[in-house]
Amino acid sequence: MHYANRSGLLWLLLISGANVLHAQEREDVHPYLTETFFIDLGVFFPDRDTRLGVDGIITGENDDFEFAQATGVQEDDETFSVEFGWRFGKKWSLLGQYFKSSGATGAVLTEDVEWKDVVFAQGSNAVVGQEFSVTRLFFGREFDSSARHDFGAGLGIHQLKFRAFIQGEILVAGGPNEFRAEAVSHDQPLPNIGIWYKYSMSPRWVLRSRLDWLDASIDKYDGSLINFSLGVNYKISNNFGVGLNYNLVELDAAINEADWRGRIVQRLDGAFIYASAYW
Repeated sequence: MHYANRSGLLWLLLISGANVLHAQEREDVHPYLTETFFIDLGVFFPDRDTRLGVDGIITGENDDFEFAQATGVQEDDETFSVEFGWRFGKKWSLLGQYFKSSGATGAVLTEDVEWKDVVFAQGSNAVVGQEFSVTRLFFGREFDSSARHDFGAGLGIHQLKFRAFIQGEILVAGGPNEFRAEAVSHDQPLPNIGIWYKYSMSPRWVLRSRLDWLDASIDKYDGSLINFSLGVNYKISNNFGVGLNYNLVELDAAINEADWRGRIVQRLDGAFIYASAYW
């Protein structure tokens, strides 16, 4: 009986010691490497570079209509963005991202713009605009999840939505100019492969990076996609922090649809400033 009590006490001490060590280990690294859930809410400040090819657009010596060049405006804005993560089991994670960038600008065209079979004249007052949204879901597995390092890879899907329009005066042979409005749009789910890496520099600071990539011909899409992020996060308390990332989304694709046979080159890159919660 005395031996049984001593054995039970020994097991209790071992379990208590293991719990203390586990708790201490969790306190020594950033919550991104230990907690089950995280969510980042903030503002993305992208610089935008948009070039479109629509049924053989001809603008000077280019086959693509460059929004900023043809209209003489600077393309940048800010947009709400959210990212989230769920770690389940010992090695698996589900990650997500969403943002939408849109805007329209009135400008004087600096060159003729042919959109489908319509020519918008140089010097005309026109309005150009676009919408671009990304919804990303990513399912991954950790391959190295030591105390301060977290490396993993997996498969994901990007739902990309793009719409662009131009409206203004068009050239009419032998008559006055007329007002016209033309638009193109594309909505495509694209699978991709990706990797991520996190390094806890201290209990309060963590370095985070990820890369999603695709280069393939799928349905009406033929091209490449890159979605990259690199940044740091600072833990204010056990469940809240703030962060700064550099984000890049780049799409270069040929589109073959009934109402749009052309090309899109879309690049958005800039700072993502956010508040985070982890639990």
